[in-house]
Amino acid sequence: MTNTLIDGLKERVSNAITINQSVGVILPGNNYSDLIQALFEHIHSRSEDVWVYVTITRPYESIFKQFGDLSSGGNIKFIDCISRAAGLPKIDPNCIFIESPAHLEKIIMEILNIFRNIGDNVQKYLIIDSLSSLLIYNDAQLVTEFFTHLTNRTRLSDIHSVSIAIEEEMSDNINKIIYLRSDKIIKLRESFI
Repeated sequence: MTNTLIDGLKERVSNAITINQSVGVILPGNNYSDLIQALFEHIHSRSEDVWVYVTITRPYESIFKQFGDLSSGGNIKFIDCISRAAGLPKIDPNCIFIESPAHLEKIIMEILNIFRNIGDNVQKYLIIDSLSSLLIYNDAQLVTEFFTHLTNRTRLSDIHSVSIAIEEEMSDNINKIIYLRSDKIIKLRESFI
């Protein structure tokens, strides 16, 4: 059953992100791990593309331990906003560690710096995991401004983006902004997955 679920998620998200510039994925928290596995399987199968994965929900080391080879391809770079905030001083050549998820401008700068060095012949993708988790560290208005600025910059740079939001963490502001700034919304319901 889990493999069928993951395959279905992988197909839905991969189709949406290929067609649309900005995809918002809203899901119940208990399906979060399945979605992340589906995303990493998709990333792993698309080795010719370049991916940046911004983790606000969990440390890079935790992702690497859980997904191993799926998260260690040469086509993915991580931006970890959690480890240093939690007091875990780590160094890894595949990851940029930011001091805190409250440093929204630094997050945007690092994303754009990574993509700036990539040629025009390559498909570029960004995953924000998760937009709703930013509300723990920032005011809702700041997160709205951050997301608006980020989506404008990624559109101008021809970067496709996936923004994950956990349904239980959603505020009215995040709900509005993800719907307004995303070309496609995938809203997963536990009973319909």
